[in-house]
Amino acid sequence: MKKLSLLYPVVVLVAISCCLYTACKKPLHSNAPTPNNVRLLSYTATTRVNTVIPMLFSDTVNNNYSFFYDASNRVTKIIYSTSDTTAVRLGKASENINFYYSNDTIIKTITSLSGVVFETDTVIMDLVHSLVNTTFTPGKVTNYGYYGKLLANQGETFYNGGTNITENRIYNSDNGDFLNYSFNGTLDITFPSSMTISPYAMRDYWIASNGTTVHQNVTYNDELTNYYSGLPLYVFAKDTANDTARIYFPGNDIWPSQTYTFYTTMANRTGDFLQLGSYTLWGQNLYQNNHLVKSIINNGYTTNISYSIDAYSKITQMTVAVIDSVANTKTTTYNLQYEAYPQ
Repeated sequence: MKKLSLLYPVVVLVAISCCLYTACKKPLHSNAPTPNNVRLLSYTATTRVNTVIPMLFSDTVNNNYSFFYDASNRVTKIIYSTSDTTAVRLGKASENINFYYSNDTIIKTITSLSGVVFETDTVIMDLVHSLVNTTFTPGKVTNYGYYGKLLANQGETFYNGGTNITENRIYNSDNGDFLNYSFNGTLDITFPSSMTISPYAMRDYWIASNGTTVHQNVTYNDELTNYYSGLPLYVFAKDTANDTARIYFPGNDIWPSQTYTFYTTMANRTGDFLQLGSYTLWGQNLYQNNHLVKSIINNGYTTNISYSIDAYSKITQMTVAVIDSVANTKTTTYNLQYEAYPQ
C-alpha cells in the first residue's frame, strides 16, 4: 500500500499544470459579453415550417449571410444567398447589401451580384450616442426615440404620393431590458390637400384584407381607432371630382401589446436574436438590452429563443421557434461564425 505522502508531489504537479494552462488559455464565463476584438464573420439560418395539418405545407429554406468591414470596423457589405423558391424565381437568390457612410448618414443598397439595384435605403444616426434616429425605406419612414440606450418609442409612417398613414408604439423597460411595447390602436392618415374631401361627400373606405369595411366618411386628417386586428388595410378615398388616393398598411407586425422576457444571467452580445436582426438589416444594433432575449409574445405569435454559447462567450448557435395561434410552428436554427481582429 502506497503512503499518502508519496501522492503529494503528483497532486501539486497536476495543480501547477492546471494553473499554467489556465493562465495561458483562460475561458470566459458564458454570462459575460463577447470579447471586444471578436466580430461576426457569417451565419447561416435554416428555417423549417411545420403546420398542424402535416401535408398542408412544409418547407425548408436556407439563408446565408457573410459580413465585410472597413478599417473602422463598420459593416460595408453583406453577401446574402437563399434557397427560397420565390426569391429564386424573382432572380433574388443572391444579393449584395452595401453600406456607404457619410457623416451621420448611411446609404444602404441592395443589388444583384451583377450590380442591378433592387432597393436603396437611408439611415440617419445620432453619432454622439451611436443610435439610429430614422430609417427610410421605399414607402416607409421609421423614427426611433430612446430612454438612455434603450428604445422608448417607434413610429412608422407609410406613404404613397401625398397620402400618409402613421402608427406609434411605446416601449417599457426595467433593469435595462424591455418589458413590453404597447400600441393604442390609433392609425392617423392624411390625404392630399388637393382633394375636395369632406364628410359624406365621397365614396371612401378603409378595407381590411378580409374584405370588411372598417371605416367610412374620412376627412383630410383622419383617424381610425381601435385597430387591433393585425390585419393589413387597404385605404381608398375618392372625392367628388373623382380624384383618388390609395395606400396599403401591412399591419401584420403590430399588436396591442408585445411582451419580452430575458435570460437575466446572460449578458447581451453578438448573436442575440433582436441584435442579429437589426445588425443584418442596418449594420447597427437598435436593441441594446442588458441581457439575451428569451421570448417575445403577442396576440398572434409566441417566439421562444435558445442559445448555445462556447467557453469564450460567443453564441455559436441560436434556435428560434415561432408558434402561431393555431400551433403552426416555424423553427429557425442559426449557426454563427466569428473572426478576431486587431484593436
